[in-house]
Amino acid sequence: MKKHIDTALKLRRWVTVGHHIPGRVRLKYKLGILAHLATFNSSEIERALQNIPAFKNYKLNNATGSLLIEYDASIVKPHLIDALFSQSEQDAERACYALGACLEIDGANHE
Repeated sequence: MKKHIDTALKLRRWVTVGHHIPGRVRLKYKLGILAHLATFNSSEIERALQNIPAFKNYKLNNATGSLLIEYDASIVKPHLIDALFSQSEQDAERACYALGACLEIDGANHE
């Protein structure tokens, strides 16, 4: 789990929240993130996303540099999304572990 947290914390530096309402968040990304994402296997990412019940849909728009994510706000608490993309590294790390717990990802407990 720690590996995934570290990756999420690195990648979040490349995005900002453009708009967020419970169940829907639009992330604006810097083009440099594409180089980082190229190191990931896209089919593995797709399979992982399909196994997360809270994840509903996403739309990547390279023309606008944004990613729209729809999620189940009854599973993923919206304040955790806000904390994940806050300026505070500590808040973001805590949010990552809390999101892992919400999604029942193994090893999400952080003590």
